[in-house]
Amino acid sequence: MSRRVRPLRARLPLITVTISVLAGGVLAPSAAVGAAVQTAFAGGVAFVPIVEPFDPGHPARAEASPGNCHAQQGTVHIEQCFDAETEGTDARIDAVQLARFRRSAPAAQAAINSQDSQWLAARARVCKAVYDADGTTNLADIASCQLDESTARLYGVGGTAAPTATLPQSDSIDLSQLAYYTTAGGARIAEIDTQGDETGGTVVAWVIIGGYQGFTVNPAQFFYQDGSFTDAGVIEPPNPRWHRVAPGTVYQFGIDYSTISHDPRASKGTGGYVYAPGGDVLVKWGGG
Repeated sequence: MSRRVRPLRARLPLITVTISVLAGGVLAPSAAVGAAVQTAFAGGVAFVPIVEPFDPGHPARAEASPGNCHAQQGTVHIEQCFDAETEGTDARIDAVQLARFRRSAPAAQAAINSQDSQWLAARARVCKAVYDADGTTNLADIASCQLDESTARLYGVGGTAAPTATLPQSDSIDLSQLAYYTTAGGARIAEIDTQGDETGGTVVAWVIIGGYQGFTVNPAQFFYQDGSFTDAGVIEPPNPRWHRVAPGTVYQFGIDYSTISHDPRASKGTGGYVYAPGGDVLVKWGGG
């Protein structure tokens, strides 16, 4: 198996949790979504569903999936498995958005259609920003990335908080080998342990890929945490504060976490680097 399968396997727990949580209940897709495409609502605005670029010609629909995509034989079958999972997730997104659409005024209906269209267009750009689509293994990586994007989108439109993710750390500078977290806005975030410093700390490179809404960098949201111990780090120049990352573009910035050596639990290996907007930890790289 190609070396690129390893980071995909690392992301599988987050994907598995997402699908198991959202597969049933109020977020299940409605059979009426397809028929609703042809229905004009008040003000002459019609709901526009997701149409997959890999399965065009009809709105997204639930497809049979073999389950564990990484257990499939060959990268083509892995890709097809992820595509099926993605389409089923997108059908659930349509169900949530259609319910919002039906209770919205015409201006809000148009906004829903526009946001969905922008997100779908950016999804491909975000995933191709890191993975070269020329090889079959890379196509499987893109398919996995698209599932991550759709899963995060489903949580976002459903107003449900995604479970906190724990991802492996990496010192690779190959962006395709990193473990990415996907935000509800479609941005992708990864962490690279670039080097140690003279204090016993670590200089970390943070990798951001802008989602459909872009991404505004706030270094205070990226820090080291081990229980109650935190290290905000020292920002490496140039200061990235409030830098706007455009959709589908890659941006990196560095932070030197120079006080990690003072972590009283360092020997336990439980510390890690976190992304915590508003103080709420959404993902942790490393640790337990």
